[in-house]
Amino acid sequence: MSNKQAWAKRLAQTLIAAGALVGIAWGGQSVAHASTLAIPDISEWQGKLTSSQVANLKSQVSFVINRRQYGSSYKDLYATNNTALYVKYGIPFGEYDYARFTSAASAKQEAKDFYNRSNKNAQFYVLDFEENDVTSGTTNAAVKAWYDEMSALTNKKLIFYSYQSFATSYANTARQNFDAQWIANYSSTPTIAHALWQYTDHNYLSALGEYTDNSKAVTSVHPVSWWTDATTTALAHTTYAYSSYKKGQHIYLHKGATKDADGTAIAASDRQKFYKISKVKSVTSDNSKQALYLSGLNQWVLSQDATGYWVGQHGSFTLKHKLNLYTDSGLTKKTGGYYVSGDTVAGKIVKAPSGKSYRIKTKLGYLSANTKYSNHAYYESLGSSKTITTKKKIYEYGKASFAKSSRKKAVKKGTKLTVTGVKKRSTGSRYFVLSNGRYVTALQSYVQK
Repeated sequence: MSNKQAWAKRLAQTLIAAGALVGIAWGGQSVAHASTLAIPDISEWQGKLTSSQVANLKSQVSFVINRRQYGSSYKDLYATNNTALYVKYGIPFGEYDYARFTSAASAKQEAKDFYNRSNKNAQFYVLDFEENDVTSGTTNAAVKAWYDEMSALTNKKLIFYSYQSFATSYANTARQNFDAQWIANYSSTPTIAHALWQYTDHNYLSALGEYTDNSKAVTSVHPVSWWTDATTTALAHTTYAYSSYKKGQHIYLHKGATKDADGTAIAASDRQKFYKISKVKSVTSDNSKQALYLSGLNQWVLSQDATGYWVGQHGSFTLKHKLNLYTDSGLTKKTGGYYVSGDTVAGKIVKAPSGKSYRIKTKLGYLSANTKYSNHAYYESLGSSKTITTKKKIYEYGKASFAKSSRKKAVKKGTKLTVTGVKKRSTGSRYFVLSNGRYVTALQSYVQK
């Protein structure tokens, strides 16, 4: 996906005109002819596409990934034209930003520029990070800043792209945050985690009459529908390597979870079901970094083979990402409203129509109940010390209703209190019982264990 030079394009066109379409060597690599539909990435080097080209392209591709900009200072000449034609002819597409940022601050600005310029019909957004221009701070910090800014701007999937050696050298930590990784390696299959493999820069597309980069989807990680289905964008950031699950959470075990963390087979009848996590542990295998012991299944599975959801009544949630509101539990129709990271949202948990995920039903609409996007607003258990410390001024109450008339004492910020229990109201909210018999809030924004 590198910025090709004009002479390279002219050379490719000369070779096409000469009929050299099969078995030609390009940059020392043999042409790889995929038996499935192409997944090309396209930029101004392929020119300003015409309606007839894109109409013909539809039958030749699974989806397209189009360049939007070459850093903040340069907009791809034909991105607006080309993406509009993908929309017109029903070709699913994503857009990519060829990174030129020099620091975390400029990465954040580059993300803003990229999102503002993008066609909002894109199914996903890509950071193409294959050139180190960072002069202030670390490359990992800059990549994470780009990711964090895009996460605040959109709920759509965020993809990390690079070639293997660069990815591990300059973004080995930050790339793990993305929803999927797209790795280029023209000599062999990448040996690092990836959901999309760019295996050649020389795949002929007859609809365009020229060669483009081409990639293959690793369907055992994400099927092609994950990249192309518009309804899945509401559940963006569901990563195959999420590693922050906790005891007591619930997960949906993926269809592709054929083996557990020890290599033992998982029966097909035990997959695509919900389980409660009874234990967690760190591991070094695969890309998960975490194994989960599932009650009922009684096996350790890798966290990359599961998606976490809040299940049951919890009352309130504090969001870790911006989330759009939807009119339906299938998350297909946006209301136009949204919550931002840090907001506390009251709601109850309901199952999605598919039966494979859960939603938070609020007064204003539905949100994803994926555990990656939110946390319980209330503590639901005692800490080992059986003490809490106030983060701001709170009150001790004589009654669990917390009626203003039952306030007994104001407690200043920084006060340590001894607690003997956690109680749950019918609404799902929680409160602590103090050693003196009084009650205080269990809101995490007010107290900490």
